[in-house]
Amino acid sequence: MYTLALDTTGYKIHLVLLKNNTVVFERDWRSNMNEDETITKTLQHLNELEPFYMQKLTKIIINEGPGTLTGTRVGVAMANALSYACKAPLVKISTNQIWKARLHKEGVKLKPHLLLRITEQDLYLDDAIITLADFVKQMKKLKKRSFAAYGELTPTQFTEINKNRNVTWIIEPDLLPFSSAILQIIEKAGNGDMKYAKPKYAKEPIITESKKEVLIPRMQNNLPEKKDKKPTKNIPSKKAKQAKFSKPAKVVKSKPIKKSKNIKKVKPTRIAKLVKKMKSALKGKKKSKR
Repeated sequence: MYTLALDTTGYKIHLVLLKNNTVVFERDWRSNMNEDETITKTLQHLNELEPFYMQKLTKIIINEGPGTLTGTRVGVAMANALSYACKAPLVKISTNQIWKARLHKEGVKLKPHLLLRITEQDLYLDDAIITLADFVKQMKKLKKRSFAAYGELTPTQFTEINKNRNVTWIIEPDLLPFSSAILQIIEKAGNGDMKYAKPKYAKEPIITESKKEVLIPRMQNNLPEKKDKKPTKNIPSKKAKQAKFSKPAKVVKSKPIKKSKNIKKVKPTRIAKLVKKMKSALKGKKKSKR
């Protein structure tokens, strides 16, 4: 019987497949805003390694958050879809549960604080959100006491916090792998249920109001009061218009042009004399050229 575990809330994406509580497949990779593509390709690759594993899925473990906006939403949506398609119950876990389960016994004794990145300037410190500038100010006040921390940070956040020498880090190689944390959680968690998982964001998204909901009431309030309208004229229907234009047009006869009285008639004998004069003049021009 198979168990699929998925975590897309942080800087890395973790995917584990267990068969009777033994790790069959484990992979983690950096998220690059394309979680939907990379996860589907990994699941297809799993189908080649373990054929028909989806038909034998008995449990899906999904990290609901808190985490980044896009990654958390995509991972939870894919887990819900797989649970519905495979009819496998969901086990909902949190980011704090996973990170605490990855600590060794020596790390637990230090009582470290969980630091996770939200944005370049925002951090998730245990159960609260804090800006990087405020956190650096708090660290400067701690002169003698040491501050143990672990988690996922961006390189700029790590360098800024690491300037303070009082910070002791529990880095990735000192932590247990994701699969061992999942095995610890399975022992404590139950069989799960068929209820859909809901994403929990470290920083709630800013949802703007719809333009229609905002602009239309304003426009309605600014409109002048409606006055009594004048009675409208009867507008002819389409059939009436078609009947009007379908009638044959009246044929208008053109009137004859009246001849003006000032025009004088030229006699044909006079025309003939003028033609002869023109011919003789042309002959004289030709002779002169020769």
